[in-house]
Amino acid sequence: MEVDTQFVKDVIELGGETLKKCYQCATCSVICPLSPEDAPFPRKEMIWAQWGLKDKLIKDGDIWLCHQCNDCSEYCPRGAKPGEVLGAIRAKVIQELAFPSFFAKILMKPAGIVVYFAIPIILTLLYLSIASPKIPEGEIVLGNFIPHQHVELAGFLVGGWALLVAAIGAYRFWTGINSTVSKVYEYKLGENAELEAVKASPRFIECLFWSVIDILKHSRFAECGTARYRYFAHFMIFWGFLVLGAATLGDIYYLYILGVEELALPITDPAKILGNIGAILLVAGSFWAIVARFRNEKVGYGTYFDWLFLGTIFAVGVTGVCIEALRYAGSVATYYMYLIHLILVFTLLAYAPYSKFAHLIYRTLAYTWAKSVGREPQQ
Repeated sequence: MEVDTQFVKDVIELGGETLKKCYQCATCSVICPLSPEDAPFPRKEMIWAQWGLKDKLIKDGDIWLCHQCNDCSEYCPRGAKPGEVLGAIRAKVIQELAFPSFFAKILMKPAGIVVYFAIPIILTLLYLSIASPKIPEGEIVLGNFIPHQHVELAGFLVGGWALLVAAIGAYRFWTGINSTVSKVYEYKLGENAELEAVKASPRFIECLFWSVIDILKHSRFAECGTARYRYFAHFMIFWGFLVLGAATLGDIYYLYILGVEELALPITDPAKILGNIGAILLVAGSFWAIVARFRNEKVGYGTYFDWLFLGTIFAVGVTGVCIEALRYAGSVATYYMYLIHLILVFTLLAYAPYSKFAHLIYRTLAYTWAKSVGREPQQ
């Protein structure tokens, strides 16, 4: 075993300050409704983190099967808050798997908020200096200020970068959890009545399909008891993004298929209806999650890593709603709110592989891996 003391310090810094309170009573593993009977979590993850076993934790799919419902933290007799510690471990693993890792480390520190906003602000100012858009007079038409095609092109470029970084992290993660220490074997009776190990078939496509269904339904989140709000708030945020994604596809259809030049759609338009439903879900879900975090000190308030992501989501939703309200009011402030909104959307997309957005990738792969090797929750 290679002990990495800096890993321990990093986990504590990222929100696992209660790590060393754990004395391995195993209450957390017993109480967790999602933990498998064979080698249950989070007890083993707590001791691995205390020992600084970075390599084992990076290759540990179980940390992504934890949904931080905090049933374990509620019943922990030492106040070690295993749910918060595993959240910090996940943040550290994202750092290690992301490309480039130094950039992830910068963004996860409070001082990194300067870089977090400086990059999109500088790029926006650069665009404004080159394109020199003017505030239009008369009716509020966003496309007359910044052409929608420019916004879409920027979105494709930023999204392409995020997908590339996400793919690198996903490959590293999948390779890690399927390494020698993580493989599960089946056995068959060979010649001379000897047992022979046979690597279990991964059934990747089948397991991935059912993993996606689980995530769409949030079925495992529904098993949590202590922080029940997390299921509802997370469900609303998740589906808010999906509905907004559908609305964005509608906008692209109007722009590039129908040749519509302006997206100032009537409120009764299907794409507009989807956009408003998605915005409501996003704002309501993120607001609920923010308020609820202050209600249970024993469970934990969350870390900077959590709050930055949650705050960005909430700000994206609020600025989007404000744009629509100001446009209907005929206020020129719509254009300034639009710029703020674009900057926030940039941070959400460009930094997705370095933020809690990465949970969607790693947790999906962890579900798939767990189904392929039979690590189902204990009944």
